[in-house]
Amino acid sequence: MAKNILMICYYYPPLLDVGCKRSIAFSKYFKKYGWAPFVLSVRNPDKTYCLMGNDHPPEGVPTRYSYSIINPYQIAGKLNGFFTRIMRTFNVKIRRNYFYDLICIPDLFWGWIPLTVFSGLKIVPRKRIDFIYVSCSPFSSAFIGIFLKMLTRKPLIIDFRDAFALNLKTLGNSYSNRPFRKQIDLLLEGIMLKWTDLFLVTTEEMRKLYIKTYRQHASKIYTIHNGFEAYTLSKIDPHVAKYSKFTIMYSGNFYFGLNGSYVFFEALAFLKKSKQISEQNFQFLYYGGEVEHFNQISKCLKIEDLVIAHSYISHQMLLNNIRKSHLCLIRIMKPMISTKLFECIALNARLLAIIPPGEAERLIKKFSPASYVINNPSPQEVAEAILDAIDKHSKELINDNLVVEFLEHFSRENLTLKLMKLLDENIA
Repeated sequence: MAKNILMICYYYPPLLDVGCKRSIAFSKYFKKYGWAPFVLSVRNPDKTYCLMGNDHPPEGVPTRYSYSIINPYQIAGKLNGFFTRIMRTFNVKIRRNYFYDLICIPDLFWGWIPLTVFSGLKIVPRKRIDFIYVSCSPFSSAFIGIFLKMLTRKPLIIDFRDAFALNLKTLGNSYSNRPFRKQIDLLLEGIMLKWTDLFLVTTEEMRKLYIKTYRQHASKIYTIHNGFEAYTLSKIDPHVAKYSKFTIMYSGNFYFGLNGSYVFFEALAFLKKSKQISEQNFQFLYYGGEVEHFNQISKCLKIEDLVIAHSYISHQMLLNNIRKSHLCLIRIMKPMISTKLFECIALNARLLAIIPPGEAERLIKKFSPASYVINNPSPQEVAEAILDAIDKHSKELINDNLVVEFLEHFSRENLTLKLMKLLDENIA
């Protein structure tokens, strides 16, 4: 049965951030399969944290933009600067911004809430909205959905692309210096779970963690993976030539705070020192926002001739470079699964996954059996995997990924159909 759905999505075109892709796909395929999505996004996003572009919403998806009336992060920054100058006169050093913890609750985007709620209140009756969908992060968006649910009595779906308040080492969250904020965030997350009719997460591991934490809400917590937009495969030449040098590629956040972050680079240093790779036959390409850190590491280990670090490039260029690379390095911060994992498997790229055991490992072994998964890495083990990959490439002993089977489960079109079925079965 056709539904009218209001989608609250801070990250949406013209923004280019990776957080847009899930909402774009949902709105596009809702429309394709007979539902009527209506999107509410932000007119004046915080450009410190958002990447502006010239993209447009999917054809036929009505989109309205509301203004954020205040930038809490700027206020916190100014207050912290004033406070720091005062304390400096007493020879006291301020090492962190305490005003951020006090003002940016639940996050720095809450200035978007008032006018978006106002816009939503006009849209719901005009468009005869059947239910409200909210994409998080930002997590303040969840309260737009909650306020609209309170005022309109429409069912609410909250979709967590990332975890919010779960205090787990695997998430990399550290509340050791701000226990009061941990309690606030847990309280707010509990409110979100209480008011939502359906709570979506992007991995099975994340679902299990939320069920363990919020057992009373277990029946409303479901997994819809991030997946891959299959139509983009048509834009990439399947016969594109590989780089002339054996190439390993990585993009985005490298998660340097996790254990074993430098093992890969130590492996490259070992292989170079033993003269098994050189700048004539090998390169590691990085694309992202940590260029300087990569340059420092490579200089320290004397592998700067092997490591080429670039700033961010377009998503289409990135996909083309995945296809041209011989291995794609994968790292994750559990319980999340990197979007790159889905992209690489769909593009028939082999992976060098330096990751802990779990869901991501199972997906790689099932759909990319020629890839390398290393759970407790050492430089020697990583080096051996790289040498094995080089050897198999030279001998053309490479098995393809199970792309067709993978897309049956993880194309964004099929994932949207799964979501539509879930909504039909669980929301009256």
